[in-house]
Order: sequence, then structure tokens, then C-alpha cells
Amino acid sequence: MEQAGGGPASVMMSVTDLSQVGEARRAAGTLAADAGLDESERGTLAVIVTELATNLARHANQGVLALRVIGGPGACGIEALAIDKGPGISDLSRAMEDGYSTGGTAGKGLGAIQRMASEFDVTSAATGTVILARVWSAAGNRERKTRPRMEGAVCTPIAGERACGDGWLVMQTPTRTLAVIADGLGHGPEAARAADAALRMVRTHAQAGPAELIQLCHGALRPTRGAAMAIMEMRTDAEDIRFAGVGNIAGSIVTHTGTKSMASHNGTVGHSMYKVQEFSYPCPAEALVIMHSDGLMTRWRLDAYPGLVVRHPAVVAGVLHRDFIRGRDDATVLVTRAVPRADPAREFVT
Repeated sequence: MEQAGGGPASVMMSVTDLSQVGEARRAAGTLAADAGLDESERGTLAVIVTELATNLARHANQGVLALRVIGGPGACGIEALAIDKGPGISDLSRAMEDGYSTGGTAGKGLGAIQRMASEFDVTSAATGTVILARVWSAAGNRERKTRPRMEGAVCTPIAGERACGDGWLVMQTPTRTLAVIADGLGHGPEAARAADAALRMVRTHAQAGPAELIQLCHGALRPTRGAAMAIMEMRTDAEDIRFAGVGNIAGSIVTHTGTKSMASHNGTVGHSMYKVQEFSYPCPAEALVIMHSDGLMTRWRLDAYPGLVVRHPAVVAGVLHRDFIRGRDDATVLVTRAVPRADPAREFVT
């Protein structure tokens, strides 16, 4: 599928009727073929997506399947997030058993999907369920086992637009994680052009710190509409993170004991940026760092979802996007997990 700018955006498929299952399967197959997954991997993905979509159509309220390409050339995969607004899975442990079905599906069960998927996670409550299944290429699987991916994101353009005015990026080396959101002013192709320009500058100067990167982007974005930006840097040899933001990108550090908001300054990168300042915040191992554009409301509390703080970052992103999207702008939520200090070196770039 052609990328329309911004993002990378998730492909959002409404699945509220069984007639939409085939469409979801074909969309996943197209993404997988374009990404370079082989025939066997595409077949596995087709089975997983069919089961997830059928369950959404039969059992869920307002079911959506969010698809996106993960990884990079030669080590890629497809992520499927099945997201709904209830009624929840009443007996999750039983649903994980082989052959379990409550509505005439193939009855493969979540346990079988878990075995087929390269990565799997699920959270469920009366307010809704989010199920993550990732299928990696052989090279992606090898890389993942030694260099685990610690991020999740859901990024969507405003209704009616193909181009997404939000852009996001995660870059990781053995010693460092860099997470970025750029929200181009407004929405549509021109907003996407601003977000893309910011991410290109970050990729080119990735070794710079957050404040310096925003200063560099300020010059690069002058010919564009400009953007709100936030950049987070996390190092494996430090117990804190560095954060710099200009405009209304929200950033928070979430642990079992609470949530700490991170500070940004007013302004627009590329135009009226009066001040950029880098802040340092303690970040315990295994904490979540959550960043999102103003397409999401800021009144969320992760402790309202028991156990969610330990779930995969992609599942957390799916829950927050589902429950707090405003619906009148591009919307991006990016979740990264702090790496355990004793974790061996990891290296990949998204």
C-alpha cells in the first residue's frame, strides 16, 4: 500500500460484520507482500487475522483491526491489533485453550494464535479487549530474539485524509533509545510534509541530544507549516531520561506507583519557537514512557486499567487510542518501555 505521508500510520479496518473479515485478511496480505514476508509467513498471518477479525465481528462492540508494518528492510513483520469496546472476554484462561469457541468460529482459540504469532499479548475487561499478534519474517524473528522491540504505536489520520499530519520514530542502539513525535500544524498533506521533514532531520543527526535535535528541526521546518515536537532519549547506562518538547505533545513516565508528566514549552518548531529546554527525569527500569499528540485527550490514567502497566507497549497504545481519541485531528500514541539495566546490548532502527 502506498504511504501517503506522515506516520507510519496504522491501517484501521472496521470489523463489525462477517462480510468484512475477507477485506481485513486481504489488507493484511497486501501489507505482508509489500513488506517482503514469504508465502508461509503470509499464510500464518492470514489465519491469525481471519480468527481475530471473525471474533471481532461475532462477539465485539465497535471492533477495529489496526494493521501496520514493523521493522525494516530484511527484518520486517506485520502487527495486528484487534481492538474493541466490550463486552470483554469473561474467562480469558479458557479462551486461551485450543478448540474453545462460543460462536461457531474455527475455534482455534487465543492459545493457538499465541503459538502461531511471533509475539502475542492480550488485555480484556468489560470496557473492551485489545489483542496483539505480530508475525515476523525469519530475519526479523532472529533479530527480535536477541534485540527485543520495546515500543508500540497507533497512528491515524483524521477521517477523510490519507496523509497523516503526525509522524513518529523510534531509534535504538545498544546503549540508547530515541523516541520522537512530530505533529505538523493542521492536517492533510502539508502537515505530513512538516512531520516528514522533522523525522528526516532526526534520522540525519540521530546522535544529537533532544534539545539540539529540536533546534536543528527548527531550521529545517521553516519552509513548512511547522510542527509541535517532543523527543525522549533513554540510555541503558543511566537511570533517568532526557526530554525536550515544543508545542502540545504530551509526555509521561508511568510506573506501578504513579505517573509523572514531562514539561514542554509553547511554540511551533519552524516558526515561533521561543525556547527549547531539555529536562531530566528519573525513569526506573521497566517504566513506560507514553507520548501522544493532541489528537488524544490528556485525562487518561493508566491505573484505571488494572495490570495494563505490565502489558506490551503496543497493547497499551491500543487501549489509549481506543478510549481517548478526540476524533477531530490526526492522533498518535507512542509507548516505549525502559530497558532493564542488565539487559544485553540491543541494536535496531525503526
